Amino acid sequence: MMKWLRRGVLLMAMLLGFSSLPALGFALPGEISYYSGSTLFTRYTGSETFNGSSYTPHSPNRYNSYEKRFKLHFDKYRYKFRSSGSTTFYFAIAKITPDFPDGQSMYEQQLSSFGSYSNYLDGDYYIYMYDFSGGTSNLNLSQLEVSAVTPGEVRIYSPGSFSYTSGYFAGLGSSYLLRGSTHTIDTYVEGTPTSVVASVTTSTGTTVLGNLSYVPGTIGRYKLDYTFNEHYDTRNAQKPTLKITATYPNDIRGASVVVASQPIYVTEMDYNYYQRNDSTWYYNSPTDNSFAGAATSAFTCYHFVADISDTSYTGSPQQGNDADIINFMKKQGAHVSRPGISYSTSSMTPIAFPDAIYYTNYHFAKVTNWDASGNPTEIVSKWGGLELIKSTSAAPFSNSIATYGAPRIYFKR
Repeated sequence: MMKWLRRGVLLMAMLLGFSSLPALGFALPGEISYYSGSTLFTRYTGSETFNGSSYTPHSPNRYNSYEKRFKLHFDKYRYKFRSSGSTTFYFAIAKITPDFPDGQSMYEQQLSSFGSYSNYLDGDYYIYMYDFSGGTSNLNLSQLEVSAVTPGEVRIYSPGSFSYTSGYFAGLGSSYLLRGSTHTIDTYVEGTPTSVVASVTTSTGTTVLGNLSYVPGTIGRYKLDYTFNEHYDTRNAQKPTLKITATYPNDIRGASVVVASQPIYVTEMDYNYYQRNDSTWYYNSPTDNSFAGAATSAFTCYHFVADISDTSYTGSPQQGNDADIINFMKKQGAHVSRPGISYSTSSMTPIAFPDAIYYTNYHFAKVTNWDASGNPTEIVSKWGGLELIKSTSAAPFSNSIATYGAPRIYFKR
């Protein structure tokens, strides 16, 4: 008989007078229970280790002649199975139900040393250890550690995360939540939480957005439709973070919470502002829109066009002074020592394949696409302290209310 089983039997005998456990409804989530014959004994620590050398007779064999099978009971928790020994073996789990008294296979996996598998479990299961590396000679070295990890897993499906970078451009696939628009916070929450709450944490504190509601007829789906009317400060190390906090009833550790989080970004301005300032601006979804990078007051359009990454640099070109604008772009005259890249050619008339454009009302943009004749068809520019924005025209600002004006000077690298 296994040593842990003998110790468990003696302990439970003293506590329960050799009777079996009370009805399972009284068990706390996170407990690990094991069967000895028809009697169920519980480990209140939420952790146990099973040895490949342990004697567990059963018939028929499922995998091979020297497999080890353990019958366990788990209560409403996410459990992790990990190889804590020094050899490799196969692990399998099967759920016991009235229709499958010998267990319905759920998962099989080879576990190398410290390899693991995790799942949310509730009910009776058979756990198998078999195909020990080196055969039966390695039974003593094969150990399966079982532990209660969390009362459930929380996943965030939408509205999507944002990839902050140290440069001007955001990471690929970043989600831009348009200020003033409504987005669905869609999550998956395992188990039976008492509440699921959405909040946003920034460098200045936490704002609670509201409680997510369970979606009837689904497995673990909780949603909240929320209108993002606030632009969250992104200037500090603590970037805006959406947090989903699921609170669960008391378990082996007392009241428990599980938190899932992801960085988010809400635009500085609303739909009307961007649309009236750029005739090509569009927003179809958080990942299909004109945005290319987050807002930051540390850099403006002239920083971006010159690839200046020094936030302390303030040597801006003079507005309305074409000669100084050209000197700035070419790194000459008063701007000879400025950081960043330089441009070799300037022209007051359109040129083929320009790399940058200066606009009449003090705005700079990089050209990122051209047609076959070299005419610019797409630009990217930093709107002052606002976002980095893509425009699908070289002249998208001419008819806007808060206009940047028309192209005035063209530059090539």
